Amino acid sequence: MSDPRQRSGLRAPFWESMVGMLTAIAGLVTAIVGVAAFVYQVGGFGAANGPQGAAAPSAAPSSAGPAVAPTTPTHVDSVQSTAVGPYELLFNNNGVDLDADPATVATGPDPSIDIYDGGNSIRSYPAWSGLARWDRSGAPQRQDCLSLLGSFATTDSRYIKGSRYCVRTRGDLHVAFVEFVEPISGGWKIRVTVWPGTAS
Repeated sequence: MSDPRQRSGLRAPFWESMVGMLTAIAGLVTAIVGVAAFVYQVGGFGAANGPQGAAAPSAAPSSAGPAVAPTTPTHVDSVQSTAVGPYELLFNNNGVDLDADPATVATGPDPSIDIYDGGNSIRSYPAWSGLARWDRSGAPQRQDCLSLLGSFATTDSRYIKGSRYCVRTRGDLHVAFVEFVEPISGGWKIRVTVWPGTAS
């Protein structure tokens, strides 16, 4: 017995055709890969996502503690917020926790860090926190950094002596201005000023 649709000249529904089935399978595979990529990045797995698995080559060896003592912070009151710093810290692949009071250099794998050296590249951690290069003259204020991060945030950037960045920490707890001063033993000397973020 033949199919009644063939006798009446009706076509089979799209999903019953070979093209329809292949389209459905391709859509399903794409969705699965997208979800897996999201979970991979948000879950903090892999060397590219943080220093826990940082096997990436870096000019800065993992050494214990900061080689540069933090400078005495100055407190500057403004209408919007209070800036703390600048601090001078060691920057290496162990990372820096900008949410700590004062900002602190990690001595090993630490999920609290906000930035770390990914091999002559400043990287934000977790990846969605964000950073943006400050190319304008002078130092930014809090609102300048917030505006720049709102428009041009990325997750990593190559740095050289004199490179300057605005950085947003996880959950927008803090906003920081980071300047690469000079290479030193064990990494780079950075100068950091920290403000409360939008969540503070």
